[in-house]
Amino acid sequence: MKESKYYIAAGYEQMDIHTMEQFPSKQFYQRLRGGFLKVSWRKLVCNNLGLPKWIFMLRLVAHGKLYTRDKLSKWGVICNVMCPLCDKESESHSCLFFLCEMSAQIWQRLLQWQGITRRPKDWDAEIRWLTNYAKGKIAKAELYRIVLAAAAYTIWKERNMRVFQDKKQQLDVMIKLVMQEMFFRGNLRTKVARWLTNFNFYPV
Repeated sequence: MKESKYYIAAGYEQMDIHTMEQFPSKQFYQRLRGGFLKVSWRKLVCNNLGLPKWIFMLRLVAHGKLYTRDKLSKWGVICNVMCPLCDKESESHSCLFFLCEMSAQIWQRLLQWQGITRRPKDWDAEIRWLTNYAKGKIAKAELYRIVLAAAAYTIWKERNMRVFQDKKQQLDVMIKLVMQEMFFRGNLRTKVARWLTNFNFYPV
């Protein structure tokens, strides 16, 4: 029985497996996947030392996929669009990250804790700044990426607690918990653990 030949379509080319000395799996995968532009925030999410739930939330925030009240109102699900964190503006992605009064305070104090003094901006502006600042494998960049993920998770968790449970946490308590989590996660990597010795473990 004559042996059949197996071909793999790769773009516009066909590769005969029987005549190949090596199988270029990387090239084959890239051709099947196609070309896509890399998002600017990919390095903030990939290889982030934060908790998995933080990373998951950070990815949702980066994609703008959270069900904020402005979206729910457009779909006719709710009528109240006020931000549950500040009760002053319409809740939107930009408001929560990081323009509303409360989220801006959380982010600014976490920046100051790392020795960074500047006013918080909206999410897109923050990502542009973070992409330049938090690149590379140095300890302060790794810590910065962890703090960003923790801040996004903490803000959304507090928002949901206020909406669904009618409960509130004090600002100082939230920030303190985030900073303590930073030490726990950072100690998993030696260079980050050494860098964390410069920071206050139990701020008041």
